[in-house]
Amino acid sequence: MALANDGSLPLVLFLYEGGDDDDRFCESLMRALADGSRPPSQIAAELDAWVVRQSSHRFRELVARPELLERDETGWVTPRSTPNASGYVGTFFQSFPNLCSVFPLYHPGQTRIIQFLEALMAVPEHQAPDYIPDGGDVNDVQMMALWPSNHYATEAFRIGADAIRYYGSGIEIPGSEPETRWRNYQSCMAHIVMTGFSACEFTSALRDIMPCGKECPPSFDVGICNDPQEIGGHIQAAVQWLIHPDEVRYVYRQCQKQDRTDEKNPRDTWSMENWRVWKEQLRFFAGDERVDSPARELARVAVDQMEKVEA
Repeated sequence: MALANDGSLPLVLFLYEGGDDDDRFCESLMRALADGSRPPSQIAAELDAWVVRQSSHRFRELVARPELLERDETGWVTPRSTPNASGYVGTFFQSFPNLCSVFPLYHPGQTRIIQFLEALMAVPEHQAPDYIPDGGDVNDVQMMALWPSNHYATEAFRIGADAIRYYGSGIEIPGSEPETRWRNYQSCMAHIVMTGFSACEFTSALRDIMPCGKECPPSFDVGICNDPQEIGGHIQAAVQWLIHPDEVRYVYRQCQKQDRTDEKNPRDTWSMENWRVWKEQLRFFAGDERVDSPARELARVAVDQMEKVEA
């Protein structure tokens, strides 16, 4: 079966218009990633240089004029008055998730996103001035390491997921833009996790097909919806982690590391217990004709791939 994504054309990229010079700079980088006007490696180098340049300039200002360091009534140094390298990184990545929902798997745009993150991770690790601890002064500035793996944008990716996936979002409507955007986002998240750039697997739509509460699999009561006629978009998003060989191997290897997830860690996602539930759920969805046809077929493909990787 050909696994072409029904949303083969890119969607509209929504970015915050206006803002200050920092916002406009970040927007220009994301638009270049979207339209391919500059190589991903060049965009990564531009982002890295900007973070270092801006935070270093601010640090030199503070050395020359320590009175620019602002403190609140408790003596806490305000982040806006520090070199704030992490703030510049955050400024870029707060809108980056919008880019992740635009392109389907195998589209050059999604490939550029992944190549950009890989290029950042390939930059030799170095540091930029970041914050000043409580009670400290300019001489106590703490440095930020750029760009270690599994460190970045987890909250931004969660916020990006929540902006697409919520009750009544339209994901339940077959062929809708929200359905396509959520599927694209999940495909991109799977590849971002696989690069090691961000530990954002807790955004996986596989979690959305788990039975709700004390329900035992198989069940259509999955929390985000409980209607077999509305679950198709969630299935199509979830299986982006399973229907292709590289992805399913990655998920299986991670699940093999522990039998059960840590109940004290609500973001813990991979376990053999969950793997077995996902497979049972998907087999159940594939066999119910009330589920829309594309989702049923992809559920069958996912189960086949899971069984192949287990063999």
